[in-house]
Amino acid sequence: MKSIEPRLMAADQWEGRCVKLNGDLKALNLQRIEAEREKLVAEQARVKVKGDLRSLSGKLEALEKEKVQEAERRKDREAELEGEIQDLRKSISEEKARADKAEASLAESERSHEEVVRMAEDSVVAIERALKDQISLLLPEFDISQLGAFKVIVDGKIVDLPE
Repeated sequence: MKSIEPRLMAADQWEGRCVKLNGDLKALNLQRIEAEREKLVAEQARVKVKGDLRSLSGKLEALEKEKVQEAERRKDREAELEGEIQDLRKSISEEKARADKAEASLAESERSHEEVVRMAEDSVVAIERALKDQISLLLPEFDISQLGAFKVIVDGKIVDLPE
């Protein structure tokens, strides 16, 4: 009969290997469980990130829309302001033309006024001369040297005009 001892040693070796493999299997199972936990956490994080990405994508689209609307609003406002500027420029040029016209009219009025004043003065002098001539014809002995535009004859005497 063959000795059983080498087989017992081999069995002991196999048993040691089995114990070691069982330990390795348990360690691997723990690593697998930990990896599954990490995978679950990673999946939850991925789902959360995906949701956040969808939310942010929606917000981004809304912001893009707002940006386009704001750009359009600003363009419209700019066009409106440029129209107002053109209107104001036109109004300014019209007012300048009116001011120039008014200035010319004022200068003409001043010339006309000066001419009227000169004509009035000439008329007063002419009337005064004519009156003095008439008085000299009617009353040759009457002293007309004191007679003037602002004097009147009352009761044969030369007096100032009442105010």
